[in-house]
Amino acid sequence: SISIPDRAPLARPAPATRGKMEAPDALARLARATRLRVRKVGANSYVLIAKAQPVQRPKPEARPPVAASPPPPELPAPEPQDIIVTASKRDTLSQRFPGQWSRIDGDIFAPLGVVGAEAIEARSVGFSSTHLGAGRNKLFIRGIADSSFSGPTQSPVGQYFGDMRTGYSGPDPDLKLVDMQGIEILEGPQGTLYGSGALGGIVLLKPNTPTLGEMSGTAAIGGSVTWHGDPGYDASAVLNAPVGSGVAFRAVGYHAREGGYIDNVATGEKDINDVTITGGRATVTAEVVPGWFIDVAGIAQRIDGDDSQYADEESGGLSRSSMVDQPFASDFALASLVIRKDSGPIRFRSTTGASWQDVDENFDASIGDDIRQLSQHSKARAVSNETRLWRPMADGYAWLVGFSSIVHRYEVGRDLSAHGEAIDLAGVKNRVRETTLYGEVGVELLPRVEASVGARYTVSALSGSGEHLSPLAFARLVEEDPKRSERRLLPSAALLARPLDGLTLYARYQQGFRPGGLSIAHDTVRLYRNDRLGTAEAGFRYGRPGIDQFDLQGSATLSRWKDIQADFLDPSGLPVTDNIGDGRVWTVTVNGGARVTSQLRLEAGLAWNDGEITRPTDAFRTLVVGSDLEDMEIPNIARVIARGAIDWTGEIAGPWTLQANAYARYVGRSRLGVGPHLGEEQGQYIDSGLVARLSDERRTFSLTVTNLADDIGNRFAFGAPIATGADQLTPLKPRTVRLGFELAF
Repeated sequence: SISIPDRAPLARPAPATRGKMEAPDALARLARATRLRVRKVGANSYVLIAKAQPVQRPKPEARPPVAASPPPPELPAPEPQDIIVTASKRDTLSQRFPGQWSRIDGDIFAPLGVVGAEAIEARSVGFSSTHLGAGRNKLFIRGIADSSFSGPTQSPVGQYFGDMRTGYSGPDPDLKLVDMQGIEILEGPQGTLYGSGALGGIVLLKPNTPTLGEMSGTAAIGGSVTWHGDPGYDASAVLNAPVGSGVAFRAVGYHAREGGYIDNVATGEKDINDVTITGGRATVTAEVVPGWFIDVAGIAQRIDGDDSQYADEESGGLSRSSMVDQPFASDFALASLVIRKDSGPIRFRSTTGASWQDVDENFDASIGDDIRQLSQHSKARAVSNETRLWRPMADGYAWLVGFSSIVHRYEVGRDLSAHGEAIDLAGVKNRVRETTLYGEVGVELLPRVEASVGARYTVSALSGSGEHLSPLAFARLVEEDPKRSERRLLPSAALLARPLDGLTLYARYQQGFRPGGLSIAHDTVRLYRNDRLGTAEAGFRYGRPGIDQFDLQGSATLSRWKDIQADFLDPSGLPVTDNIGDGRVWTVTVNGGARVTSQLRLEAGLAWNDGEITRPTDAFRTLVVGSDLEDMEIPNIARVIARGAIDWTGEIAGPWTLQANAYARYVGRSRLGVGPHLGEEQGQYIDSGLVARLSDERRTFSLTVTNLADDIGNRFAFGAPIATGADQLTPLKPRTVRLGFELAF
């Protein structure tokens, strides 16, 4: 926040300031160049005033001219400030946030081309995904995983684009990370702030917003070569333009084709799983009165996959035998209106929007020589509003109060094609309306000791219906009456202390939940209940990543999970949702970094997860009869995940700067799903990459290499549900080299 009491100095020209630096450093440079003085008046607030000029007194003509006074000494740049945790919803400084939080700078994704959630996963130890395919995956954070499938259950991770939730039920839309300010990951549960569907935490995608009074943009292109596969390409463009006084427009567009690398030995086709992505977004920002802004935004994206990316282990891991094509498509759109006041002692934000998501999938359902294709079509529609008023921490206290409402509809339909005929299978529709009030208060009990308490009260109205049901299933649906109401109070409490400069210790307790719904098993209706998660956490944080010479963060959590909602395969091989019992999850994470020199930084992280179904339901016990105790393991989360990275930055000749990053990520063993048919092991592979970037003020040349070791691995052992077998695996994408070029203007 910058205030300029005297408008006269604004007429002074200022040279351009370019480079990568903290905002206070950039402000100090601009001020020195225009002979202004920076006065710090708050944690992140400044006043610009003119420097005092030497007084010129009349001098007798006979005297020699007085020598000019030397320029006043330059002000030192303000000390780097702490990082603001935007996802806290009350602009909490990272050293005052009682929880595990991480941020990935948006510039990291620029040299990677048109990438999505997979790029976030490669740079984190607490964030993971299922890898069924772009636009079809399910996201997990901190060992909280329910199943391998994206069914009617609400996702355990909330994903937000700005303040708008991108989904409720269904898969992650995999929005591409072009022109991003940053990514924030808040480990969960985050029920008080974000309500249902934040059991594992939330992922906040923060796009760059329009800049008032500036005409600028970038254009980027890239080409890639994949070992054992097809080449690929990508292109993107960003334009920021002023539209009259106090109004700006920003548009982003992108298109990419990812080369396939799976061969089909049954048909003789090579590299069958090409993927094409096309998308864009546009935002108009207007400052209606000083300090008050309106943002109108729209997003659209389509992902087309020519075939699925799973393989047969027996064939070497990069090929399979299938007589049926398995294409998929994912369409996503979002529109939002935001009214905000982001500065001052009291701040306000109201976000209203709607989202649409359609996913079409095809699976091989052949049995022997009987060639069959299973098609699944899912639709999700949501309309929501969230309005909140908050006061950041000042004078020893902070508060937040908010209201949210969402109406969501999700439906799934299936059909089976064989011998030129299609048979409609049972389908399901779920509708939910949630209305919520929430609040949080933070108080400084003693110097360097703070406490916060909060609560969220949610009323959910649920209903559902089935399609193409047998008379018996329809009668059961009428008898059980899927229309019902659920009420849930989610409390939270935290205590934080800063005994030393840079060191934060905290303990917190928070809850999360997901509402129940309706599921179809073959032609039978199932009503599943809501599930609840309570987590106790203790952790510490020392230093600020990317700012201080050394930083280290760690936490240990114990979660109790009641009435776990999970998907498993029914006797016909189709996914079905039900409550499978109670469980507990232990998680320990440690992340840190050290700046060895001004040019070299090292990073490392480790996560350990142990999840178990401790009290299975009778129905689930019957399902796993004859299986070993590992069937009680919570699926899809590796027991151990470790990551290390090296960052190097140095100036070359003239204006050119070279940045290089190398990383390696080990993903340990995990289990595909719950139940006897999903006991296959997956994981135990190493993902790695190298990124080099040579840039000046306007141009950037980049080289990216992923999967340096060209490892096959097994990220997700699931391709076609009916044909599920121990020989299925989903390999890593083979070694891929990309060359890119970016031009800024």
